[in-house]
Amino acid sequence: MATRGQLSDRHLPFWRGEGSVGLPGAAAIVAAILCTSVPAAATVQVDPVARLTVEGGYDSNALYNGRGGDMSRVSPDLGIEARDHTWRLNLLAGGDLLMYEQNSNSPIWNERGSLVYHSQFAPRLMADAKLNATYASDPIGLAKLGIFSQQGAFVATGGARVAWRIDPFWKATGTFDESLVRFNDGTGAASHVPGLEVTRALSERLEVGGIYRFDVFDTLGGPVQTSLANELFSVARYRFSHHGTLEGQVGSALWRSFTGSTSVLPEAALQLMVDEERLRREVRVTLRHGVGLGLLAAPGLFDTAEVALTTRLSRRIEFHVDGGLWRSGDIPWGANGVTGYGMEGEVAWLFASGFRLGLAASRFARADSTVTTFNRNTVGLRFGWELPHR
Repeated sequence: MATRGQLSDRHLPFWRGEGSVGLPGAAAIVAAILCTSVPAAATVQVDPVARLTVEGGYDSNALYNGRGGDMSRVSPDLGIEARDHTWRLNLLAGGDLLMYEQNSNSPIWNERGSLVYHSQFAPRLMADAKLNATYASDPIGLAKLGIFSQQGAFVATGGARVAWRIDPFWKATGTFDESLVRFNDGTGAASHVPGLEVTRALSERLEVGGIYRFDVFDTLGGPVQTSLANELFSVARYRFSHHGTLEGQVGSALWRSFTGSTSVLPEAALQLMVDEERLRREVRVTLRHGVGLGLLAAPGLFDTAEVALTTRLSRRIEFHVDGGLWRSGDIPWGANGVTGYGMEGEVAWLFASGFRLGLAASRFARADSTVTTFNRNTVGLRFGWELPHR
């Protein structure tokens, strides 16, 4: 039982003892940030970030016992935005205080946060880093991560990229990605993925190239069992507008399990991204098939289909919806697979500077079983406030 393919850029942990183990990629990310930001430190502008969301609603199966009841949520977030003309850093930390009618004497606290960094510290050299993490102990928080379990879990994903434009046509990019899923009983898995990407621009809009990634998967909570994968992809990116990009990848992976067996696996991915900040519109569509940490918190064959949309229906009305379908199974054919899905949406009225009032609904369920233990529907009224930007 593991995480979805990618988490949103909203999460960074209050570092817990049980969660920090298995995140060597975090050190690489922090080192990259420190190295690239020092030269421009004299002109740094820092702005505070503060948000608060209060929600009251109904959950049809809050504790996976088939009983419905009232639910309340208070979600504070605090952070900073720091920047100058060469780099930008966003840090955010917060959590969710949840209270259920079925369990009124024991409120639940989930932690989350995010780090996002970008630097253009030389005309041809650019660095990006991000780290997303959540510790969740209630079923709603876990279901949002693609985990159908009554056991708490720490989930983190991070990555760093350093790109060097060799000339007007060629670009080389070094990458490192890190993922971790750790349950309260100490079990789970982690992946460490260094990679190299080389692309050539064929026009102002189109670039093509190749990607190599080396995957190391380690189990947690017992004797370490390490599986390896060598991935090789061809990649094409097409910028169809100033704000929109379509990317496709096709390749294969040479998989070697901890038992010594090997397999060759076909892989493919397609992603559409549109981010029009001026119009407050964002669209993301992701399709992927390949090796990864799937719904079983173990390396396997992972399939994902995700869609997210945020847009302004008018000057005061905002609409958001996101959801996905995730499946993971055993390598090489996906046997013993587990399939889950989730969707949530909100229509919000922006009635004053920094204030919003919204109606939200969600559904999370297993799609591969007639057992309704993990099926849940929620609906709630949300009040939100965010400190306006200067």
